[in-house]
Formats: sequence, C-alpha cells, structure tokens
Amino acid sequence: MWCCASAYLSYFFADCMMSRWLLNYTPPAVVIRLLTTNGLIAYITSWVLYLSGASSDPRLLLPAWISITTTLTFVYHATQNHATIKRETAASLLVVSVASFLSMSSLLLQLHLTRENEPEVPVFVITRKLWDWAVAIFLRMRVADNRIAGEL
Repeated sequence: MWCCASAYLSYFFADCMMSRWLLNYTPPAVVIRLLTTNGLIAYITSWVLYLSGASSDPRLLLPAWISITTTLTFVYHATQNHATIKRETAASLLVVSVASFLSMSSLLLQLHLTRENEPEVPVFVITRKLWDWAVAIFLRMRVADNRIAGEL
C-alpha cells in the first residue's frame, strides 16, 4: 500500500514538474528532465531500501516505504509552492492520510489477533458470531438451491 502511495506521489511530482517545464523548455528537454528525475527517484528509493535494511529483512519494508512516501510528499509540497501551475495539493495529503489510516488499522488488528491470554473484546466476539451466522445462512441457501436444481 505504501509502495503504491509512493508511486502515486512520484507521478504527482513528475506531472507537476513536467507542466512547469513545458512552459519554459522544448519537449525533448522536458523528456530528458523527466527521465533524469525518475532515475534519481528510483536510485534514491533503492538506497533508502538498502540503508533501512529492508533489502535483507522484509519486516523493515513498512518503515522504509513510509519514509519514502513522506519524503516524496514533502518534496512535492516544497516544489509546488514554486511552480507557476498550481495543482490540487489536497490529493497528495489524502493519499498519505488513507495509507496511514489503513496501515494503522491493519497493524492494530494484527496486534489484536496475535495476543495470547487476553480477554476477548466484545465487538470482535459479536462480529465473529455475526459472520459465522451469515456464512451458515448463505450455505443453507446454497444447499437449498442445489436441491431445487437437482429436482428439476
């Protein structure tokens, strides 16, 4: 998820810079600048993944991609202020906010599910019972449909 957020913000950054460059430079010069910018982002990303230890331990991928996304958000907003073409900056903050909420929720759920000898949380007990009840009803309906189809 954070890798996708990073890719989206990288696209935002490149799009903002390309729009700005197209006003001042020829298309071949803009292409060279875009290739250089994307190459630089890819190189820095690989170094961040290496320096954070994520290339040898997959458990470190989350903090590495969070730092990459945060850096890209900062760079996007820093260059956005100097651009002559103003883009929608709320979208970049929305990407980071959604990714933060989803990763926080999934980490909290994982922490909850891996606990041992802890009391059950009522909302999870009720949710599990409702899920089991819904699955049982669905399976009964499916069996009934199969019996009706077999009689025809």
